[in-house]
Amino acid sequence: MATQDGGSGPEDTRKQRPAVPGIRSAVARRVRYPKPRRFFTAGREHTEVDVLEVDVETDADFPIAGTGPALFVGDVALIDSERVGERRYRFFAPASTPLAKDASVALGRAGSGIPRPETPRGLLRLEWSADGSR
Repeated sequence: MATQDGGSGPEDTRKQRPAVPGIRSAVARRVRYPKPRRFFTAGREHTEVDVLEVDVETDADFPIAGTGPALFVGDVALIDSERVGERRYRFFAPASTPLAKDASVALGRAGSGIPRPETPRGLLRLEWSADGSR
């Protein structure tokens, strides 16, 4: 006799999650903050005044349901972010974070285990702002 699980297995959960939006643009810049920004690396808090900001425009708002966006720049995952407008997000990292010029970018989710890309890689590349302005 077959048993039914009512659709509550992990596979069904993945199918029901809203899709991660596509990326329209990703522009990085170095910014020097007058007041240090807090970061957590390997569970330890530290502050930085030299920060990388990556502004991302998406084709839809990110579906927030207990998770937030994660931006993948090459093999680096950025999970510190804030929503700065409709379909616009700003990701933060210490300036020492190695973000390669022209690296591929992808979006995923943070806050639900190890972040992984959920949008195709290689379709869009990271741009760098020439003047560091927002």
